[in-house]
Amino acid sequence: MQDNISKYLKIVRRTFRLLCFALALSSFSNLTAQHSHGVLTPGVTFPKDDSVLNTPPQMITMSFRVDVKLLKLALYNAEDQWINIGFTYLPDRLSHSFVYPLQENLPPSDYYIARWSVTDGRGKLLNGEFKFAFGDDAIPPSETISTRVSDLEEVLPSTGSYRRDSLN
Repeated sequence: MQDNISKYLKIVRRTFRLLCFALALSSFSNLTAQHSHGVLTPGVTFPKDDSVLNTPPQMITMSFRVDVKLLKLALYNAEDQWINIGFTYLPDRLSHSFVYPLQENLPPSDYYIARWSVTDGRGKLLNGEFKFAFGDDAIPPSETISTRVSDLEEVLPSTGSYRRDSLN
């Protein structure tokens, strides 16, 4: 009888130690996750940032590492014009994964920008975006953006004019 009690106590102690270790490890990982940089950024998006798809995407998907409230999900074309995807903010929805279907025919554009805003349970706000393109002739958005030349004209006074005005 004494041997059975002794064995039982050893099992209880070992189980208790393992439980304490698991609890400590879980608490530590939660602390580091809450205070690490980038914890609110999506772990996965579809389409991926700077991706080129063969066909138009049927949905936008974002998965976060922690539960968040999705405050904004908006789609824009390359000229920064808003495209209505029917996003509605749901104040009671706290999740780590979001899927929003897209209309069948997106308006033509060199690329698209999905902009999002989330907040965690503590009110920390984070904004971000990812870009994608699709079609046979599509190229990655980063390449399209890097080839654009600004149409802004810089107007500066000539050096001589500047000197002449400052001497008078």
